[in-house]
Amino acid sequence: MEVDVEDSPTTSPVKQNGMVVEVAGPVVIQYKDKKNREKDKKMKNDCYCWICHHTGNMLCCERCPRVFHIKCVPLTEEPDDDWICPCCAHLEECKKLGDRSKCCRTNLAKMLPFALDRMSSSGTEAFQQPVTTEVAPNYFDFVHYPMDMGTLRQKAKAGVWQCTQHFLDNARWILHNCIIFNGGKSRLTALARTVYNVCQHEMLEISLCPDCFLNSCTADKDWFTRVCKKTHRLVWAKLRGFPFWPAKVLQRQGQQIDVRFFGQHERAWVHESNTLDISEDPPAGNRNKEAGSNRVQAEEEMNRYVENLKKAGRWPIDMSKVKEERDDDDEEERTTTNENSAPRKKKKEKIPPLKEPVSKAPKLKISSNSLLKDEKGQQRI
Repeated sequence: MEVDVEDSPTTSPVKQNGMVVEVAGPVVIQYKDKKNREKDKKMKNDCYCWICHHTGNMLCCERCPRVFHIKCVPLTEEPDDDWICPCCAHLEECKKLGDRSKCCRTNLAKMLPFALDRMSSSGTEAFQQPVTTEVAPNYFDFVHYPMDMGTLRQKAKAGVWQCTQHFLDNARWILHNCIIFNGGKSRLTALARTVYNVCQHEMLEISLCPDCFLNSCTADKDWFTRVCKKTHRLVWAKLRGFPFWPAKVLQRQGQQIDVRFFGQHERAWVHESNTLDISEDPPAGNRNKEAGSNRVQAEEEMNRYVENLKKAGRWPIDMSKVKEERDDDDEEERTTTNENSAPRKKKKEKIPPLKEPVSKAPKLKISSNSLLKDEKGQQRI
C-alpha cells in the first residue's frame, strides 16, 4: 500500500540495536568500534519505510539503505541479531545460484537495455538523469538514495545486476523517492508508478523465458520459431469466439495456463479444459479450409517451429523437461484416501470465464509537459 508522506522531514535517523529511531534535530552516534563507524559513513540509511513510505521507528537493513516498520515487514518482534531485508535476502540467493539461475548476469546485461527502452517512453524525461540541486535545491533533504534510469542503464551495462529481482528492487527507488518528494497523489508519482509497472512486466517476461524475451527484441520476423533453451509445451488453446489455436505454454498456475499464440503472438490465460495437446492435424472441426488467413498463418508458423525442434533433436517434446507451476490443490487431488474412509466425491469445478489475449505492457499515457510542473508552475522531480 502506498500513502503520502509529510511535506518536509522533521527528524534525523539514528541506529539503536539495529533500529532507526526518530530524533529531532542533529544526532550524535556513539560507535563501539571503528568498523561500524566506517560502515555508516559509506551507507546512509533512508528515513522512510520501504513499504508504506512513512517515517517512524524503523528496522534497519545491515546491507542496504532500506528501512522498514516492523509491522510492514511483517515481523512480530524486533530481531536480536543483525537483520537483512527481503531484498538483500533474495539477492544472496541469486549470488548462490550464479550461472545456474534462470538468467545469469551475462545474459541479463544483454536484455535489460531493451527493458529500459520500453520503460523510457515519452513523458519520462524527469527520471532519465540524476536530480541536481539546481533543479530541486532541497531534494537531498528528503532523498537519501537517489536513482534514475540513466544510472540503471550504466549498471546494467557493467553487469552489476545479479538477477531480475535485483534490478526491479533498485528500479523501485525511482518510485519510492518520487512518493517521498512529491507525495503519493502527485501526477509525477502516477507516472513513476506506471514506469515501475512496466518494469515489473518486463522482468516477468525475462523470468518466464529469457530466450523468448531476447528473440522478441530483434528485428527478425520469424523470431517466434526459434528454439529456446527452455522447453515449451505446445497446445491447441481455445478462446471464446475463436477456434482452437496453436500456442506455446509459458507458465501455469493451478488450472489456468498462460499461453502465447502463434500468428499474432498475443497472450492469454486459458483454462486447462480449453486446451488440447498438440498433434499433427488440427482438432476435429477446425481444418485449415474452415479457418481464415490468420489461422493458416498461425499453423504455418507452428510448423516452422516444429521443424526447428526436429533439427535440434527436441521433437517430439520430452514432457519430463517441461516445468509448469502447480498449486497445492493439484497435489491434494493426487493423494489417496484411507481404506477405512469413504471416498470423497470430486467437486465439479467451475470454469472461470476466458480472458481476452493480453500481451502488451502498461502504457504511459501522461504527457511530459503536464508532469514536470506543479500547480504553481514550478518544476518538480
